[in-house]
Amino acid sequence: MVPIFPMSKQKLQQIGDDQIGALLSRSGVTVVLMSSPWDGNGVIMRTIVENIAARFKMVNFATADYESSPRLAKLFNLLSPPGLLFVKDGELIHRITKPTSAGKISELIHAAAQ
Repeated sequence: MVPIFPMSKQKLQQIGDDQIGALLSRSGVTVVLMSSPWDGNGVIMRTIVENIAARFKMVNFATADYESSPRLAKLFNLLSPPGLLFVKDGELIHRITKPTSAGKISELIHAAAQ
């Protein structure tokens, strides 16, 4: 059985509105967590995503601040944080807008990577 949370965390790349073009032109799967420092659910989701990222080396992981990235939030129709965006080859393929388990996030990453 593989542990849900490995011993090491992966630091998430910080992105903002100025990197929308790079995000949309990137091939493969990218998981973006949009949250705010005041958002308790976002803080929890960040910990989950950092731990999952260490297991999925073939997936790009990033984080964006909801308040300082309004164009990114609007592009992906995210009305409030937290939001977990699954982007494949520049297209949004799934969006989570509520706290979600590590198991469910892992399932969605596996599905997106196929």
